[in-house]
Amino acid sequence: MAELKHCPASFANIGHGGSRAAEYLKKHLFSNLMTHPQFLTDTKLALSETYKQTDVAFLESEKDTYRDDGSTASAAVLVGNHLYVANVGDSRTIVSKAGKAIALSDDHKPNRSDERKRIESAGGVIMWAGTWRVGGVLAMSRAFGNRMLKQFVIAEPEIQVTASNSSIMLSPEGVMFVLLVSVVSTHV
Repeated sequence: MAELKHCPASFANIGHGGSRAAEYLKKHLFSNLMTHPQFLTDTKLALSETYKQTDVAFLESEKDTYRDDGSTASAAVLVGNHLYVANVGDSRTIVSKAGKAIALSDDHKPNRSDERKRIESAGGVIMWAGTWRVGGVLAMSRAFGNRMLKQFVIAEPEIQVTASNSSIMLSPEGVMFVLLVSVVSTHV
């Protein structure tokens, strides 16, 4: 692992329905990524596989419980001159380039047309319950955990790659309601 010491990484996750999924990700997501055999040679593949495998492992660890915790997760990993950003859920990742804030991730919301189509194709329903929700329950369309909705709510990340000459901010969902994107760029 000596060759990985110069690969800065940052993760942000926030749980819903309990803290167990978020705690599991805090303990396992980074180490799972760092030990992926293709982390340095195919970082996008490593991120995608690590997210999905960590989700499967979390669900397996919870199989004998009645809990249905879930969590979002955003990761920013610098490999060489490339910044890889992987997102599941509604944790936002923003970079600042020349004083301008640029969102590198899109929130996974059930009313996003591509997400709605994916969920409905899998037999799920999107319902309005104060906001758009998968099955009338979850206000995001991708997450770790959420066993009862797992057929529709996946942990497959969307991954963006950009040059590393930027400042970055990973934020749990609630912070973005308070900090406007334009304000963030002046503070990052």
